[in-house]
Amino acid sequence: MPLLEQQAALIVELLSLEHKQDGYQLEVGLTRSGGFTRKVLLIDEFTYLQMNMLASFQGHRVRLSLYPKWDPFRRTYFSSLSKMNSTCSETLYFACSEAYVSQLLQLKELTFPPLEAGAVPAELSSPEPQQTEPLTRSAGTFRLARPIVLRCILFSLLFVLFFLRMDGTVFNSAEAHEDFTERKLSAHSSVPVAYVPVIHQASFQGAEAEAVPVPETGQVQEPEREAGSELDAESELGPEVEAEPGPEAESESELQEVQSPLVETLALDGSSYEYNLAKGYVALSFDDGPSKYTQEIVDILLDHGVAANFLFIGQNAQHYPQAVRYADKHGMPVGSHSWDHSDLTKNSSGENHNNLLRSVQVLEQNTGKPVTVFRPPYGAINGSVAAEAGKQKLKVLLWNRDPEDWKADTAEQITQYFYHTDPSGGIYLLHEKAVTVQALPAIIKYLKSKQLKFAIFR
Repeated sequence: MPLLEQQAALIVELLSLEHKQDGYQLEVGLTRSGGFTRKVLLIDEFTYLQMNMLASFQGHRVRLSLYPKWDPFRRTYFSSLSKMNSTCSETLYFACSEAYVSQLLQLKELTFPPLEAGAVPAELSSPEPQQTEPLTRSAGTFRLARPIVLRCILFSLLFVLFFLRMDGTVFNSAEAHEDFTERKLSAHSSVPVAYVPVIHQASFQGAEAEAVPVPETGQVQEPEREAGSELDAESELGPEVEAEPGPEAESESELQEVQSPLVETLALDGSSYEYNLAKGYVALSFDDGPSKYTQEIVDILLDHGVAANFLFIGQNAQHYPQAVRYADKHGMPVGSHSWDHSDLTKNSSGENHNNLLRSVQVLEQNTGKPVTVFRPPYGAINGSVAAEAGKQKLKVLLWNRDPEDWKADTAEQITQYFYHTDPSGGIYLLHEKAVTVQALPAIIKYLKSKQLKFAIFR
């Protein structure tokens, strides 16, 4: 009976994960009772990005779990996958949407055409050998199996090529390593990953705190840029930074702010996780970059004479160094969002030390300036994380306005949040994604219509 159950089990192998013009998709190979088929699933951007933040799959075969679980604390689903090679197997977890969970359930209902007699099923082999005797075939059987073997070889080459063209966006660490209570699916329950238990988080509204402006060093002017010239010059720069800049370069660095009457630089004193701007101020901040959208976001901000904080992930900065330099060069404060966007409250002190240090090092290598602002992934922070940030002279910056743009399908969904929320005193949490870029000009125009001054934090 156990043997029959094992044969009836569905094995789902991840064949490819792609971002195409019409959306995000993954291709899976499905094996059950000797039958094999392929299927392409269209997935949402949130699930794609979460899977795209796991460790590199190169040199591994990957099985997707069919048993996602509901996390009542973070209020989202988590699923897992297993990476396997000839020597080891590793399970990684990632957050996913309800739509992805529904598609997994539908896979269980599929039926498969049986394989030809004697053909080798294109299923994942277990890391442990299942047979003790060598496998032998007659000449006739080999002729039948040969097309399947050739197809597997061709697919393996395509699989390797896929990872070579992933635009450098490699996978970061998984976000959870625990079992959660399953929740029954409901038709309309798309919710953010924003709450972690026993963790200090930014409150939506708090006591009004007076902003502390940095002394102005020069007369305020509107930004002027020559189209394309700065980007072309920047693209020729390497990641190296001059070891000992002279006094003139140092003064230029200090003056490298967005000079606009609409922008004011504020100093964080590091005494709190939560900051509430004074009335009449507003702040925009962008998480999870750098990305292919960074330059476009910076250009939109400059075109409107405003600025924002960018909280970059260290691993992403390795693959988009020009985007880091571009944001810094145009006066946007660059801060750390950890090395790999993992939940730091679940790490040891040593792990967090290395995590924050690696992120700061790669950012400072590209900006040539000290990184002083840090935003923990998910807003998840406890005493241990805060202490480590303090040791590395990082000031924690959370938020008090969350449009949840990461799950928005249209720009209008994001702008409606701004229209129905008092923006004065707000520190907005945004992300580097296409729909946010589309909404950004309207957001800025609305905030400017409220006669607000845009704050950036150092």
